[in-house]
Amino acid sequence: MSRKKVFNGKRLKIARMYRGKTIDMLAKEININKKDIIAFEEEKYKPTPENEMKLANALRFPKEYFFQMDNIKVVVDSTHIKPESRIPRVEEISYKEKLVMAHKILSFIEGYIQFPEMNIPTNLNRNDDIETLATKVRRHFELGDGPIGNVLSVLEYNGIIVTDTNINTKGALAFTQKQTTDKNTRYIVSLGNDKKSATTRNYDLAYELAYMVSVEAGIQAKKFSKDEFACAFLLPEETFLPDLKDVNEIEDFVELKAKWIVPIWAMILRGYQLGVINYKKYMYLMNQMDKKGWSKKEPLDANIKATSPVLLRKSVDMILESGIMSGATLVDNLASCGLSLYPDEIESLLGLKEGKLAPKVKRDNVTKVNFKNKK
Repeated sequence: MSRKKVFNGKRLKIARMYRGKTIDMLAKEININKKDIIAFEEEKYKPTPENEMKLANALRFPKEYFFQMDNIKVVVDSTHIKPESRIPRVEEISYKEKLVMAHKILSFIEGYIQFPEMNIPTNLNRNDDIETLATKVRRHFELGDGPIGNVLSVLEYNGIIVTDTNINTKGALAFTQKQTTDKNTRYIVSLGNDKKSATTRNYDLAYELAYMVSVEAGIQAKKFSKDEFACAFLLPEETFLPDLKDVNEIEDFVELKAKWIVPIWAMILRGYQLGVINYKKYMYLMNQMDKKGWSKKEPLDANIKATSPVLLRKSVDMILESGIMSGATLVDNLASCGLSLYPDEIESLLGLKEGKLAPKVKRDNVTKVNFKNKK
């Protein structure tokens, strides 16, 4: 005799937060008393079948999701969101829940595909200055001292997960979580609304890498300038300093931007940090940025396009193309692990093409995801 399924109030709360809804918002949307929704979440009593359907439809989760237990557990060790973030609190919580959901799917996929292990330097010392830390990270990643064309591929190659779920969300900024499952601990980064500019994406990811470095080195966030680290990491003193020798006007930085794939304002800031641009010149150049409208959109932003994350997408491609399972079977197997999601939701979280997860089954195959061209 099969055991009767019981409504899981914790799942309701997760789904509500995932969709960026407060209890009040959800109550008004589906015309259910908010006290009832609170009671459902706290499991003081269960919703009627009619209300179950209302909740599932409003939150766009399969009804089965609310009757499952969490077989794949993800613990969020820490979260980093830029202090200048202006997104509403409910959206911020939604972004966090989406990263947790992405890691749950990743944890399932790891049963079939071997991902790169997270490769963060272990020789980071809290007493090191920022220049030293930036150099250590470059050496660890074997990047040399030249321009880094694609920070995204560097992070993915070293086992750091990057998602682009929020890149089309107005006002969204990049943020990072350190998460732990029963398999491993990983950093997962969500890209912001960077308009797919390669220079902006490089800087944003270097900034998020600074957060990871501060955590691994045991440095308090307030005592660690992530902007300073990002500039030092992207623009090493030994190789960037000579490029500033003949730079006088704001227009001179456009050519440097094409070489270093870094925003102009960041190169100006780096010159100021290194002492080759004094405060008066720094303020003059920044004012020129404003006058020309470059503070909102810099030259070359539309020309140097960013690449998209590939680690999660390629892992699914390998599962489907090697015949380990079909897209439909992947969705079904996730549900069997307690994670009933609509295919389009999985596609969104993993950066898959719309309609990718549809109908061949094979199990227990493990394939190595090998990412080359890390620079």
